[in-house]
Amino acid sequence: MSDEKDSVCASCGDELLTGAIYCISCGASILPFPEQQRPLFVDEVGDEPTGSRSPRGVFYDAPPAHDPGAPGGRTLPILVAIAVLVLVAGVLGFIFGKDGIGPKQSEADPSTDPAPTTSEPTDEPSIDADAPPQSQLLRISRLDTEAASKLIGTWIPQLAAVGAGDGGDADWDGALARYQKLKSTHPEVLLLDTGEWPSSYAKAGMYAVVVPRASDTSGPALEWCVEQGLSRTDCAAKRLEVSGDPTDNYDAQ
Repeated sequence: MSDEKDSVCASCGDELLTGAIYCISCGASILPFPEQQRPLFVDEVGDEPTGSRSPRGVFYDAPPAHDPGAPGGRTLPILVAIAVLVLVAGVLGFIFGKDGIGPKQSEADPSTDPAPTTSEPTDEPSIDADAPPQSQLLRISRLDTEAASKLIGTWIPQLAAVGAGDGGDADWDGALARYQKLKSTHPEVLLLDTGEWPSSYAKAGMYAVVVPRASDTSGPALEWCVEQGLSRTDCAAKRLEVSGDPTDNYDAQ
């Protein structure tokens, strides 16, 4: 009778399949409910235990106290110590530098840099004083070429023309000495190699000493000669040209 009763659903009365855990007709569970258990209260167990008590009287085990010696408890102090060491090392490295001799400077201290040396400008061309006089005159004329080229097409005073002319013999020591004397009196003078100016000078192999005071006509150049107290033989007017007849580019007082 008991087996027959167990094979019938208690909810709907339909027959249950062998080994079924719920009714296929109504879906009701046929397993027995577990016995319900409830917590014990203080008045049921006698003396109050040492554990903590909930507001409803249920006893719970107290949480375990934190053990500072546990592995997890040492992590934070170790990390803090490492951070402090890194910070101290960084500060010491900045103060003493890589070699331990003081702070490193990315740029040189301006106060320790030597004062820049400047050379005083000079009006004298850069020439070798030990070179032969003719070589010195040639060197000076080469240095004055650029300044003279700016005077092309203008009239300028000419103080002297020194040299042999046409490659003849000449007193080059005397020629250099005369140029240097005129240079000391008129520091602005230029030295021209007459062979480089065939339209202004008929003879090559000479050096002309001119004053860079440009004018459109010969008159101002000749007036300057008079103002300086220079005679006809000591000062004339010369026009610098790169074409034309040299006789058209000369005028005297």
